[in-house]
Formats: sequence, C-alpha cells, structure tokens
Amino acid sequence: MIDPQTYYLFLLTSLVLVLSPGPDTVLILSRTIATGTVAGMMTLFGTQAGNVIHAILAGLGVSTLVLLFPLAFDVLKYAGAAYLVYLAVMAWRVPASLDLDTRLRSKGGGAMRYFYQGLVNNLVNPKMIPFFIALFPQFVHPEHGAVALQSFVLGATLAGMAIVWLGTVVVIVGRFRAVVTGSTTFLKLANRLAAVTFFGLACRLAVQER
Repeated sequence: MIDPQTYYLFLLTSLVLVLSPGPDTVLILSRTIATGTVAGMMTLFGTQAGNVIHAILAGLGVSTLVLLFPLAFDVLKYAGAAYLVYLAVMAWRVPASLDLDTRLRSKGGGAMRYFYQGLVNNLVNPKMIPFFIALFPQFVHPEHGAVALQSFVLGATLAGMAIVWLGTVVVIVGRFRAVVTGSTTFLKLANRLAAVTFFGLACRLAVQER
C-alpha cells in the first residue's frame, strides 16, 4: 500500500491542483449559473468520476498506449471537440427557466444527464491523459502493492478533495444565482456565455498537438 510520506506529498500536490481552475471547473460553474446548484453538483460528480477512471487507466498503462498511437489520440481529441460543440449548442438552446433546480430534483433522470455530461467531458479530454501520466508515476510504486489499487486510491483522493472544494464553490454560486436571477435576462446571458466558452474550448482542443 502507499506509504504515509508519499501520500502526504500527494495530498499537498493535489491541493494545489484542486485550487487551480481548469476546463472541468468552467463546465461545472457554467452549469451552476445557467441551470442551478443540482446541475452543478451532478456535473462535478461526473467530472470526478472521470478523474478516478483516468487514474486507474494511467496506472494500468492504457493511457500511455493512447499517447503512443497518434490515431487513437486524434480520435479522442476530435471526439472531445465534437462533444464540446454539442454542449455549446445545448447551452445556446436551453430555456432561461428559473425553476430548473426544482424540476431536476423531482426527475432523477434529468439530474443524471448532467452527471454524464461531466463524465464524458472529462473522459474525452485528451489533455487529461498526459496530466495523469506525468503525475501518478511519482506516487505509485509497484513494490508497495498493486499499481491499479494505488492509482484508484490516489484518484479517489484527488476526486474527494475536488468535490469538497468545488462543491463549496457550487453552493455559493448557486445561492448567488438565486439572488440575482429575478428575471430570465441573466440566465439567458449566462447560457449564451457558456455556449461561447464551450465552442472556444472545442476549437482549442481541435488544434491541440500531443
């Protein structure tokens, strides 16, 4: 199993990573502002489930294979860009409704839709692959036990810290949203801004090199 000193060092490293905003943060906050706290939290859970999967794949060496084969990397890259374009279109078309949070709470399937959006957005982002390949070998040691198990523990730790921090941010933003959204104008503007952001991320991802 992971020795305490290595784990403490990983905690410090993860703290810095969690506090640094990235594409997942943009997606989570845009969903919170445009749709509400429930959507933001479900998106957060989805992205962190993706991080755990990435961690396990990195530990098993699957992520390295993707980087070694240009075709696999390109397929993942363009799939990610296409999905971001899809999110942009959906954000542009979503109605500026003030009661979406209530409807999501009453319809589990509606809430799970945001979980899957967060999960897919994380998994099809090829930038996550070199990140985990660069990070995890420093903390995973075969002599301390099964590599896959160590990777899972580290991935779950990173996800847990992200959920605590970003979950707090989502709740705060959700309450702010409830105060400022006395009309649908703000929500419509937020949806448009989210759409432009997703489209910009898609363009950036499409031209990314390995």
